[in-house]
This record gives sequence, C-alpha cells and structure tokens, in this order.
Amino acid sequence: MTKRVLCVALAMVLLSSTLVGAQSVMSTDVIIVGGGGSGLVAALSAAEAGAKVVLLEKMGYLGGATMMSGGVMPAVGTRYQKELGIEDSVDAFARDIFRPGHYSQRRDLVYTVANNATEVLEWMEELGVKWKLVTGHLRIGQSNYRNHEAEGKGQGIVNVLVENVMKNENITVLLQTPGLGLIADTDGTVKGVAAETKDGEKLTVIADATILCTSGFAANGEMVAKYIPSIVGAYPMMAPGATGDGIIWGMELGAAVANMGAYQGYGPFSRELKQNLDLYALYRGGILVNKDGDRFTNEYLGYSELGAHIVNQPDHIAYMIIDGENAKNTPALTSWEEAGIVKKADTPEELAKQLGISPTKLRFVFDDYVEGIKNGEDRFNRTKLPKEWKAPFYAVEATGDLRHTQGGLVTDTEARVLKIDGERIPGLYAAGGVTEGFTSAGGPVYMSGSGLLQAFVFGRIAGQSAAARK
Repeated sequence: MTKRVLCVALAMVLLSSTLVGAQSVMSTDVIIVGGGGSGLVAALSAAEAGAKVVLLEKMGYLGGATMMSGGVMPAVGTRYQKELGIEDSVDAFARDIFRPGHYSQRRDLVYTVANNATEVLEWMEELGVKWKLVTGHLRIGQSNYRNHEAEGKGQGIVNVLVENVMKNENITVLLQTPGLGLIADTDGTVKGVAAETKDGEKLTVIADATILCTSGFAANGEMVAKYIPSIVGAYPMMAPGATGDGIIWGMELGAAVANMGAYQGYGPFSRELKQNLDLYALYRGGILVNKDGDRFTNEYLGYSELGAHIVNQPDHIAYMIIDGENAKNTPALTSWEEAGIVKKADTPEELAKQLGISPTKLRFVFDDYVEGIKNGEDRFNRTKLPKEWKAPFYAVEATGDLRHTQGGLVTDTEARVLKIDGERIPGLYAAGGVTEGFTSAGGPVYMSGSGLLQAFVFGRIAGQSAAARK
C-alpha cells in the first residue's frame, strides 16, 4: 500500500496488521499527529474531556514551531488588562486581525479566536504558563496593549505543556514516529493513522477521531516554490518538521485548502549571527539599501513584510544603515561590532566603498533621505522619520527569513476538516499551521501573535470536538 491514504475497509486493516509480524496495531479514542503547540494543547484538551489519546511526533522532541516562537499571544479582557485599566473589545481585536489582510479572512474564524483567546490563555495559566502583558510598545498590527508574553517565551510554553502531557495518564506520546498517512474506510470516514516507529516497525493506530497538527509547509521546498515563490531564498527559520504532510494527506481525501500563499517571515535577520537584528533600529530612522545601492521600501513596515522586501533584493540581502544618534539607542550594536559584522564610516562614499556599492548612488540615497526628513515625508511615503541624519554611519548586512506558512486545510469553527464542496470529512479534525489560518488570503502581512493564537485556540477546540465526536 503505497498511497498515503489507505482507502480500505477497517476490518481488512486489522486483519492485515494482525497477520504481518512487522506491523502492530493500537486503538485509542483520539489520535493526534504532530506534537507542536496545537498538538500538545489538543492532546491535553481531549484528555481533559475523558478521551484516551495517542500523540505521534516524527521528531525526537515535542514543541514544533511554538518552541521557536516569541511566546506571544493576544487576548482581550484579561485580568492583566483590567489591572492596568486598559479598555479593549473583541471587535477591536477582530479589526486588528482583519486589517493587515484587507478583510479577506473568514469572519467566523477570526471571531472564534477573538472570542476564545482569553479563556484559552487563562486555561494555560492554570497549567502553569506565566504570562505578562507587553506594554512597552504596541506590537505589530495591534491597536491596543493585548499581547501577552509567556515567561521563557515559546520554550517556556512548551516546557509547561510537555510537563502536563507527560504526567497525564490518558495521553501516550510516541516520539520519532512519523505518520505515513491517513487510514480511511471505504465511505471516506477517517479511522486512524498509519505510522512508522523509530525502530522501523509499521504501526497502525485506529481511533474514533483523528486530529492533524502537523504544521504548515515552510520546510517543504517544492511547496514553498509552488505556493509562496516570493519568499524563496529566505533564511530557513521554520520548524524542521513543517513539511506539509497533513495538508497533502487531507487533499488526497478531497479536503479543501485555502490561503496557501500566506506566510510569516521576519526582517531584518542576520545570516552571520543566525538571529534577529534590531527591528526598532529601522523604526528609529534606519534605512535599507540593496547591493545595487538603491533604497527600495518604506522601512516602517511589519517585520514579516520587511522580510519579504529584503529577500526579493539581489542575492536576498540588503544593508541596514543607521546614523550616529540611532546608534546610541541601539544596544545590540556593540555585540554586532564584536562579531565583526559592522561597517562604519563618516561619509556615504566611505561606507559605500566598504560595502562594495556605488558611492554615487549611496550619496544620492543619503541626500534624498535628508530631503525627506526636512519635508516630513520621503519618496516612500514614510512619515516616521528621525530628526536628523548625521555621521557616523553604521551598516550591517541583513536578510529575511521564513518562519511558518499560514495556509492549509479548510476547517469549520469546530476544527472539523471540510471538503471542497463544504461537507466535512468524517472523523478528521485539524488545528494550527496545517489549517488555512486567518492572517490573510496571501502574502506576508501579519498581526503579531497570530501564529500562537491559531495554534492554541483551535488546538483546544480540536481536542474538545474530537473527544466529543462532534
């Protein structure tokens, strides 16, 4: 059986598995494929509802993309907001989600996460996640202080979730056990998952409900080239297990997909340091210049959009340039200089020679930028400008990265996977990056915190729905 979807009668699956010595069979109430944030939350939620759960993870560890995240989740009406007297609303929250996607997203998905975020955040707090409300500055896309950051960021969240999963007697975790595909009955009802253990043994897990939490396809080069070619060449900062498996399996069963061109990246990012550069150095007045010596965008954009702009320059790089006053307010500059990645000069001509670009072009960029500062708006319609632009000047090479995709299987608000005709696929649920998401219909626009919001809210809903056989 080479197809990923094994469309055979359940009795034949059990008979075949019993007779072949190299195979084994497990049965459970709920089988979850993928042990990232959505999978961990789904497992705990299903177990909390009384279901026996088997959680498969192809990597040797749990956490997925959540482990690599900043650990930020937006929610309204939390005790943290109330303690500070912050007035907020679900409608304002929803508008902030809709805005970057130009209202192209499904209203039912957006309002589902907006209405349920606080309850999920508080539930995670009961598990042991420690949150704090970020108030130092408004995060990208947020019109109010509603982003909650976990202690220890993404890794801190994962540590708490994994601890709770491991001590839950209703949950069995199998690491290094990749799913090979869905098992469906002849009528299209999903009956479980075919997998392979770390010892190479074939495993059949029969379940009343199957939840796909296999993440997106950022680590699948062919899918990236097909669906999001604008970010090809980005630095790979995605979870290595995000290879699109669940999306492919669902499509083979007739599942609909949507928003496959949507993704989240980050810029500016240092390839040398393998870490983010200070985004706020740009917001304080820094500019981006490509290898041809051209400035190419308004730098006061969201980090995901900036990543796409940089990646689409020659050799996928640009130079982030800041002036002397900005440098005084950029603490990371010291570590960049220690790492040897900074070029410094008192004139654009000197800086250009160090960067290997045209001195004439960089002089024009600087003079043009100064003129924009005087006018209060530059040629890229940027109005968030510094008071002046004076030597010394510092330049650091930057690129953009790809963190996760935001398109996938279409689901309803109960996390049930739907076919192209809108009918559900019986027995199949999905949550997190494997689903269509709600950031936009396509492109890099993104509201900060959307990834974890999608993973946790719909992970909880998927676990509850699967346990209840909704």
